[in-house]
Amino acid sequence: MFALSSSSASSSARASVRAQGSVRRPSSSPAPAPAPRARAPPRARAIASDIAQVALELDADTLTAIGAGVLGVGAGLGIPIFFVWQEKRDKERLEEIRELNRATLKATGEQMSPEEIAELRPSRYLDRREFKDDD
Repeated sequence: MFALSSSSASSSARASVRAQGSVRRPSSSPAPAPAPRARAPPRARAIASDIAQVALELDADTLTAIGAGVLGVGAGLGIPIFFVWQEKRDKERLEEIRELNRATLKATGEQMSPEEIAELRPSRYLDRREFKDDD
């Protein structure tokens, strides 16, 4: 609490301050007093209290339903996004293969064989399916 110094003037000043029963603050600016917390209006406190009570009343079935809903929304959004991302990546890769095929055609006069293309671009699920019109 006291600023320590080796000078005799400051030690005598401290002694006189201690004798008077007051505490001397360091020479730096005093720390600001914490601002008083603003209290929420009574209506907001009532709403917060109601939410807390509802949270305490949640049972295992309700939590399971909430978890299933969150997972369902996540899967419902995540799976299509994943497929769109894969489709974009496949289009980029296909364009690279086409450019390589064009360069091979210019250099050798022949196009790449389907086996060479299959090595560079693995087949996708929908590539293996045979679409039939049964209507």
